Amino acid sequence: MNKMIGEIKLKTEIAEMTVIMPVYNRRDAVKNAIFSVLNQSFPDFELIIVDDCSTDGSWEFCNSINDRRIRTFKLPKNSGAAVARNFGISKSLGKYISFLDSDDTFEENFLKISKETLDDTAQKIGFMWTGRRIILNGKIHEEVWRPLGTSSYSIFLKNIRIGTGAGVTIKREVFEKCGNFDMTLPAAEDTDFFFRISQHFDFTYSEEILVNIYKNNIDRMSKNYKNQATAYNLFLTQHSTEIGKDPELERIYFYKLMWLNFHLNDKVKAKEYFRKIPRNSLKFSLKILFVYNIYFYLPLRIASYIHGKLAD
Repeated sequence: MNKMIGEIKLKTEIAEMTVIMPVYNRRDAVKNAIFSVLNQSFPDFELIIVDDCSTDGSWEFCNSINDRRIRTFKLPKNSGAAVARNFGISKSLGKYISFLDSDDTFEENFLKISKETLDDTAQKIGFMWTGRRIILNGKIHEEVWRPLGTSSYSIFLKNIRIGTGAGVTIKREVFEKCGNFDMTLPAAEDTDFFFRISQHFDFTYSEEILVNIYKNNIDRMSKNYKNQATAYNLFLTQHSTEIGKDPELERIYFYKLMWLNFHLNDKVKAKEYFRKIPRNSLKFSLKILFVYNIYFYLPLRIASYIHGKLAD
């Protein structure tokens, strides 16, 4: 990788907590994100801002804020959020590492409660999340993911409802043991990351609503199903043993891989996964048959539209 370009503000001591904020063309929103970190009730933190070659003045604005807790860096070329986060991790000094998207905000006690929660955990606990407030076109929805189960790994395989932008804080030793985000994946790098770390570490969470996530009709989450299909075809092979132990996991992922591979125009692989879906599962339903047939016989654009309506 090319040498990173950066300007580092004055920073001498090691911080208890690090917040990493990737930025790409968020000039109108990044101010609120930055000051939601600077206004935290817990004072011992550093904010690492990694600009991914913004063209709208975001880098100039971020670099103009004179606060010794901020360290700013600019990547030499536009490389994506995974590269920006990994670079931030490599420069971090904190015992705990949190992530904040550049158009979201923390509540003032986010760092304080996150640190107190993790401080009071066993070594096996590696990460946590908080409740979140989702603001979509002026409508507000609050939620806390309260997963049930005995194995972190199986819980995350069955139902993952967090990502790095959802109030997540991770102990430094998690990265040291499990590695960072996979920069080779074209999508779903968060999913891959949590699948990997949940094999080695347990989790905890706070029920307090401590992060605000702003969305609009154009969801920031990737809608490029080709990239998702490529990513899932790559990293799910690493979890085939665990998936093969549980018919419910087989149903979830063979079905997902079935319809995703239609987006790669790979009907052979899609059919292969369709045939692998356990027929003795009560959830092998008419919906699965219907989705398979619309993708197999209809143009992809129409099938995807119908599938989306079913999901809604």
